[in-house]
Amino acid sequence: MEMQTSTFERQKGMALYKQIYLKLRKDIMQGYLKKGDRLPSIRSCEQLFKVSKTSVERAYQLLLDEGYISSRPQAGYYVDVDEEHVRMRLSLLQNVQRNPAYRIRYDFRSQSMDHDAFDMTLWKKYLKEVLELHQVITTYGDAQGEVSLREALQKYAYSMRGVLCDVDAILIGASFQSLLFLLCGLLDKQMIVGMEMSGFSQAEEVFKSYGFPIVYLSLEEDGISIAELRKHHVQVLYINAGSLGKNHQPLSKKNKEELLRWAKQANAFIIEDDHNGELRYATKVTSAMQGFDMGERIFYIGSFSRLLLPSLRISYLVMTQDIKQRYISRKDNYAPTSSKIEQLALARYITDGHLERHIRRLKKRYEKKSQHMFDLLHTYLPEASCILEEASLQYVLRFPYELNYAEILVEGEKKGIAFNINSCQELVISFAAIAEKDMDEGIYRLRQLLHENAI
Repeated sequence: MEMQTSTFERQKGMALYKQIYLKLRKDIMQGYLKKGDRLPSIRSCEQLFKVSKTSVERAYQLLLDEGYISSRPQAGYYVDVDEEHVRMRLSLLQNVQRNPAYRIRYDFRSQSMDHDAFDMTLWKKYLKEVLELHQVITTYGDAQGEVSLREALQKYAYSMRGVLCDVDAILIGASFQSLLFLLCGLLDKQMIVGMEMSGFSQAEEVFKSYGFPIVYLSLEEDGISIAELRKHHVQVLYINAGSLGKNHQPLSKKNKEELLRWAKQANAFIIEDDHNGELRYATKVTSAMQGFDMGERIFYIGSFSRLLLPSLRISYLVMTQDIKQRYISRKDNYAPTSSKIEQLALARYITDGHLERHIRRLKKRYEKKSQHMFDLLHTYLPEASCILEEASLQYVLRFPYELNYAEILVEGEKKGIAFNINSCQELVISFAAIAEKDMDEGIYRLRQLLHENAI
């Protein structure tokens, strides 16, 4: 087929081969040249564009390298992109202007935090110190996590959460989910997993990825039903230690003792998700269940997402003795999943006592914000039942009427209000990110939004 082409006009300040390349690429993108069309020979192109052979060769080579054309021996050059690929390339080349995201003025989402609560200057100091360790940071690091951080976490987890473990039982990862992927790979396959019906989507996704059958347990008033665990022959129980049952309360001492007895009798495991378990400002701090188990049945997972920065991707898993040995035997086959630089900085930060001091400050700060939020919710939404999820820094709201949550989320963003809906279709309002001075207006606007969209 004879090549159709648009007009070629030389431009000052740009190499000729680049001008030819851009011109031919434009012809392909605009449909002048279609898949299977033959391009003129290099000699013909010299005459057509009145340029040197070298310029044409370089332009064709660039088109070849980027997959726009192909070369057939003794036949010439042909367009090699179909309409679907043209559309895809256009979307990348044209930098399509999308609708700008709405500016969120009142951020009640749980994935955000109060940026003023963390001493960024101090954290930068520790990062800078580590960046000066040129020989240390130019290696991959330990797949299990840097020894200095594991040593710091061993002491920290014991003093703050009552966790008892050896340094070599600690495994550091980039997140709760990445650690759970590793853990499930170390467990025997096809183990039946039990978790509350309210669930935790990131954990569920891991269990499903490994093909573990999931049993959804009823929401009891005070936590987990032992009868249900036995009935469904659960082999691995996942629990969020800070938010259990209908009222999203921390695991009680009675429930801990019952679960430990069940795990030993059933030869089962418990995954104790204790993210931010040390952040207690409304209830008494209780020790983690792992400390009463001595590394037999409980996997303990801790995180710093609410204590430091959500973008600081460091979590840690305390393995049982048997799984620890299994991991160590396979350790050479794993790679680190968390930044070595941030691990080393965090180790120094913890060892120097800053994390414990920081948590004490956070407790005071969030106790005040939590109470202020509760007072506002009671004033503006008195009909709602408000349940505090302490470690998650949020309230779960239940209403005596139905709400179209899908529509409310969209309308809220348009009005600069953002919040979450949990898996039980309950409204979740976090006080972590929003400034205290903005709470009053934010809750008032939220009330208007909810009343406008009540069914």
